[in-house]
Amino acid sequence: MTFIQDLLKPGGGIALIPFIRGTIATLLVLVILMGIADIARIHMVVLACLSIGLLMSISWFEKAWNDVQRSRGESSSSSSAASMAGKEPEKTD
Repeated sequence: MTFIQDLLKPGGGIALIPFIRGTIATLLVLVILMGIADIARIHMVVLACLSIGLLMSISWFEKAWNDVQRSRGESSSSSSAASMAGKEPEKTD
């Protein structure tokens, strides 16, 4: 149940990227096999192009997401270090 709760949190859908990538890769393999078997060849070429485009867009999105996360981590660590430079850490009980 915690996986579903994690998905419903803001930004939680990023956990589905490996599943989506695997599904599209499976689609691409099936489309190529059907094209080789000469089943609606032109349609399979179009579907293969669309599948490749989807895989590329998912990779681009994941790279952009990681860049944003990395920049947020660097900015928060540098700002927190600067704010804590002259202060004593807060104590929590």
